[in-house]
Amino acid sequence: MKRNIISVTLTLLIVFYSKAQTSQDALNLSTYGVFGSSRYTSMGGAFGSLGGDLSSVSDNPAAGAVFLYSEMGLTFEVNFNNTLAIGDYRNIPVKTSFSDLSQFGFIFSLKNTSDGSIKRLNFGFNIQKVQDFKNNINSVSSRKIGLDQFFLNNAQGISLDNLMTKENETVSELYNFLGNNYGYSVQQAFLGFNGYIIDPISNEEKNTNYISSAKYNQVDHDFYIDKTGDHKKYSFSISTQYNNSIYMGLNLNSHKIFYQEITDLTESNYSVDSNIYLLRFNNEVLTYGRGFSAQLGIIAKIKNNLRLGFSYQSPTRLNLTEESLQFLISDHSDFPEENLIREVVDPQVINTSKYKLSTPGKISLSASFIIGSKGLISAEYSSKNYNNINFITNQNSYLRDLNKDLSSNHKKASMLRLGGEMRLRELSLRAGYYSEQSNLKNGDNSHSGITFGIGYDLKNGSVLGIAIKKSDINMINSLSASGINDSFSANNNLTSIMASYNFKL
Repeated sequence: MKRNIISVTLTLLIVFYSKAQTSQDALNLSTYGVFGSSRYTSMGGAFGSLGGDLSSVSDNPAAGAVFLYSEMGLTFEVNFNNTLAIGDYRNIPVKTSFSDLSQFGFIFSLKNTSDGSIKRLNFGFNIQKVQDFKNNINSVSSRKIGLDQFFLNNAQGISLDNLMTKENETVSELYNFLGNNYGYSVQQAFLGFNGYIIDPISNEEKNTNYISSAKYNQVDHDFYIDKTGDHKKYSFSISTQYNNSIYMGLNLNSHKIFYQEITDLTESNYSVDSNIYLLRFNNEVLTYGRGFSAQLGIIAKIKNNLRLGFSYQSPTRLNLTEESLQFLISDHSDFPEENLIREVVDPQVINTSKYKLSTPGKISLSASFIIGSKGLISAEYSSKNYNNINFITNQNSYLRDLNKDLSSNHKKASMLRLGGEMRLRELSLRAGYYSEQSNLKNGDNSHSGITFGIGYDLKNGSVLGIAIKKSDINMINSLSASGINDSFSANNNLTSIMASYNFKL
């Protein structure tokens, strides 16, 4: 099959638009939440200077050296989402629920029975969810820019010959050919042309100019997002106790990403003389891959009742694969008869691309005060510079421009965690709070939460724990995945219930 060669200028434009990755995707993969065992979560994750908990090892590897005995534990959680898009009275909350095994780990503790400065050497492994992507959002709004402008902008400069199927050529074959040879932008032009959203100025094959067939003052958007997946961290740790006051540790972390997002945008409310009556644009993007990071940590006993902690997590380098699938439905008139026709442009072709992403490192400082056998109070402060998010690229101009966007629109954000525990013999009562600042220079994506929990020592070397976490998450959601260069705010109220069981080995 032969196709006309597009001009050099257009080829450069195609390189710019050849990927579907966005800065929103990069940010989603760079953020962490408060997840882990019931004890860890119920104290707001403020465990950087405490240790003795499997989830705390994922924050500060020195925490593994605090274990006196070998131990194993796991955590199961149930979550209830309530998400409301902000900005229009027509929006209503979307409620969903889901469950997950969010944490599993073990520690092997080896005590030095002879005299020496090294008191023990502990080895550990912990799987922990660090971010959950599961959510559903519905945003209804009115805008003065419609999907026609998205398809029109992608089509200008592209030869009409490249958008029309040849004899015995299917829609799927041409869509796949354009993606493999010219990229994402030309595929969008193809969808817009075959959905009768844009019309060529001339029917000549060499035509490169197009106009919109839609007319409106403003359009109504019904935008639905279905997100699923998570980010899990697999920590292999080695830690040691030096004398009676210093704990040190190292983590080698493997990261696993699975993130699926389906967006569905329905556009309506065109003028009565418009050739377009309704559009529906559906995009499904699956991102998956693995990455690596390392952590160093130290915990120091200043006095019997005061501990200080420090930890550093390196930037995480992720190797990711993205698969995307899309279809377009348009209701239009067949001028001049003006009969209503539904056009379905569904190539059923999966576009695949690979890329590398570096997410920012984190520094944490922590302190805790031990109140004898009655309980403890703990605090942790961490900082993460989000404008260091970086697509690793040398020649791809689109990814380079995304890096500029990330650097100019994001900033450093700090997180504060507070926690306390009161012990009443076998029963422990716990509470905590956490809050992370917005990392956007213009916009609010901050999040915070309060936590509560109880623990019960079963006196057979095992402990049962229950925790409740109520989170308030502000979100900025982009419409760009569905063709509109705009965004909207939403608020997610998340309630999580965790149950943990730990036992000595």
